[in-house]
Amino acid sequence: MLTLEETIELILKHRSDYERKDILRMIEEKREELGREVINDESAAMIVARELGVDLHQISPKARQRIEDITEATRNIALTAKVINIGTIRTFSRKDGGGEGKVASIMVSDETSTIRVVLWDDLTNIVSENGISIDDIIQIRGAYVKKGLGDTLELNMGRMGQIRVLEDYEIEELGIDFGDSSTADQKIADLKEGLFNISLKVKIQRVFQLSTFTRQRDGSEGRVLSIIGADETGSARIVFWDEKASEMEKAEEGEVIQLRGVNTRLNRDGSEIEVHVGRAASIERALKERIDAVKVTLSEGGSEPLGLKNIVDLTTGMWDVDIEGKVVTVYDVTNFTTKDGRDGQVRNVILADESGKTRVTFWNDDVDKIEDIKEGDVIKILHGYVKEGFRGGVEFQVGRKAEIQINPKGSKLQKLDVSQVSLQPMAKASRVLIGDINDNTEGKSVEICGIVVNLSQTVTPIYQACPSCSKKLDETDGEYVCKSCGKVDRPEPRMLYKITVDDGSGSIRVTLFGKVGEELLQMTAEEANEMIKKTGRGVQPLVENSDKVVGKYIAVYGRVKKFRDSFDLSASGFEFADPVREIKRMKEEIQKEVG
Repeated sequence: MLTLEETIELILKHRSDYERKDILRMIEEKREELGREVINDESAAMIVARELGVDLHQISPKARQRIEDITEATRNIALTAKVINIGTIRTFSRKDGGGEGKVASIMVSDETSTIRVVLWDDLTNIVSENGISIDDIIQIRGAYVKKGLGDTLELNMGRMGQIRVLEDYEIEELGIDFGDSSTADQKIADLKEGLFNISLKVKIQRVFQLSTFTRQRDGSEGRVLSIIGADETGSARIVFWDEKASEMEKAEEGEVIQLRGVNTRLNRDGSEIEVHVGRAASIERALKERIDAVKVTLSEGGSEPLGLKNIVDLTTGMWDVDIEGKVVTVYDVTNFTTKDGRDGQVRNVILADESGKTRVTFWNDDVDKIEDIKEGDVIKILHGYVKEGFRGGVEFQVGRKAEIQINPKGSKLQKLDVSQVSLQPMAKASRVLIGDINDNTEGKSVEICGIVVNLSQTVTPIYQACPSCSKKLDETDGEYVCKSCGKVDRPEPRMLYKITVDDGSGSIRVTLFGKVGEELLQMTAEEANEMIKKTGRGVQPLVENSDKVVGKYIAVYGRVKKFRDSFDLSASGFEFADPVREIKRMKEEIQKEVG
């Protein structure tokens, strides 16, 4: 409720034909008329204001909250802020069958922070009828606070909400400079997963072609376009959707653009941070500003193609590279739903050439293109890229700009015998002594060979994973939830445990995941999970199969990782080694060293 002075102030501003003494007299008369014991001065003042035609919703701009002070418990919102972005209106069907609804959003800021304001139904008219514009100073009343995207707080405005554009004299009265109130532009080097409603100014380094796709949920057509944008701190892929993609179709390299109301997320293989530009975002094109943007390297999406490479020569960070290989293994298609509600599909294939083999990942529309492939087919892929595999090694990714050729004419790989190639590791690793592993080998792929001296039996070797993205699930009250994909009804058990390997020069803990762990334990994750259920002991699969592991002489290849003050090896594969052959090999290496 307004104070007496706030009500009088409003009346005097909107009814200049009255003086303060007149308003005080009218308030006193109204109390006498209605009964002094019935209403106080504040209530009488409000009645006088209404009788004089003064809208009491136009509260004094000084009676305002600051955005940084808004919490989930905040009530009676009275916010004065500057409009920095206006989204588009979209329609939806109400779940209760109550017809069609409308929703839009705007971004506002004050001298302390920014916040998203969601407008529902009739209140969206202020957007459709151009009732507000960017840079307007507005007053918001009747909003309520709730958590929105990324658990960030937002204001929602329904039937009781009101938005009013302030007059110049009211803005002057505030004494606040809103000129620099919008959130400063984020720098690319500071981007992280899960940022919402941020601003970014970049120089376009590369523009990819616009692509169309069909949404599985409703059959509608979608559009997507990507660019590589850079500032003075780094570069990133920026993805534009639907009308924003069409808006950027004629964008040019070297153009400086301003983005507001954009979000960040991991790309579809989880290797890089991307910026996503959706309906609520705004784009300012061809700015007359100069950005000393970093030069984009090949690992950051440079435009120079690398051409055809042997699989053994693939390294993490290669972009726009071609490979050709024969199909060794074809995995089933996995369907998933992203945390923003989009459906997708992914399929993995193992390809081999004369030099080695690698895992190749196909996404969404490309999965349909390889629907009929089988072992023995040859696939040539142009314009893909290479990333670190989920469990070490390298993987080849078929991105949006890739071209796929199945059984190309004249391929020399048609006659390739993959029976030997398929036994080679997917990551080229050099053999090292465990005692020589140090800070210089951290992050590198290596191979060690020694005896398994311990199988850790302190924790269960099984965890429940998301069938879509393979991430570990959180369990609450008997239900499993994936941080990326949401609730999971049918989790998949995955293998995860540690062994210790000693080669005489030292020992190292080795972590085994998934199929690698299953092969060494000689038990599938499903079998181990069933054993745990039957016995009620989480470590039972390790106890019963310890003799199959401990004492074995093995060669393990994987990536070196540092944990606190010690080094671990994250295994991507192993082979049971022949001690006699290994001794002979060591003798040959020693002879080479001594000349």
